[in-house]
Parts: sequence; structure tokens; C-alpha cells
Amino acid sequence: MELLFSFLQPFLPPFFGVLTAFLVERLWHRYSNRKERQKLLQDLKKELESCSKLLVGEGNLCPRDMWLSGVSSGLVRLIPTEPRNELASLYFKIESHNYEAEKVRDVSILSASDKGKPQDLIMIKPVMKESPAAFLTHTEMLHYQLSKRLIDSEKKLREDIESLLKKLKWK
Repeated sequence: MELLFSFLQPFLPPFFGVLTAFLVERLWHRYSNRKERQKLLQDLKKELESCSKLLVGEGNLCPRDMWLSGVSSGLVRLIPTEPRNELASLYFKIESHNYEAEKVRDVSILSASDKGKPQDLIMIKPVMKESPAAFLTHTEMLHYQLSKRLIDSEKKLREDIESLLKKLKWK
């Protein structure tokens, strides 16, 4: 036994030094990951809160910069799997909303550019007996339908955001 100890004695201090350095590095890495995750979650929470405030039936585009930054930098991997999947699903809905809002804006521009041009008109029946019938062009009718659908989807998206804001632990 004494022979074994005398043989290992020159190797023990470097071994424990390397082991200690490894453990310190792991602890520091764990601490910095926790800090980065907390910062990312707080930034995502602020971004979702601002999205919720923008969804008021006006077709506003929602920001997604923090999410895209977290995905491209790889910081999203620090978020546990279930909350990450819920956030990814919600941000997909936000991306879809932004796409639809951009299309409504495009149709609005197209509708405005069609003013004064000869075209077929669509007669809209009055909602109330006293109100006169309205005449819309095809693009105006498309704009009306897309806008109505966008407003309805905004309500649902806002509810989804509010639900997730309450559900997730943001620390």
C-alpha cells in the first residue's frame, strides 16, 4: 500500500488541481446559463406584453426580434422543453398574424389604387332598414373580408398571449 501511495503521490496534486478547475468551470458555466436564461425570459415576456398591447383590432405588426435573436444565438436551448415548445407555437401564431396583417395592408393599397377605375361593383345589403345599400369594388370587398378575419384572429391571439404570460414561470 505504501509503495502504491509513493508511486501515486506525484500525480495526485495535478489530478486534484485539474478536477477542481473542471468543477469550478462547470459551476461558472451553470451560473452564467441561468443568468442568460433569466434575461432571455424577461426579454421575451416584455416582447409578448408589447404584442398583447398592439393587438387592438388595427392590424398592427407584432415584434418578434427577441425570439428570433434567441433562436439564432442558440439561447433558446436554455429554456426547458415544454415552455420552449409553447413559446415556439405562440411565436408561430404571431408570425402568421404578421403575415396576414401585411397582406391586408397590401390589399388596402391595391383597393386605394383601384379608385376611379371602371370595374364591377358589388352591392352590399344594408344592415338596418334606414341605411342605404353600399357599393364596393371586388378589392374593397376583399379588403373588408380580410380585415374582419384579421380582427377576429387578433382577439384569439391576444387571449393566447395573455394565457401564456400567466402560465409560464418567467424567472
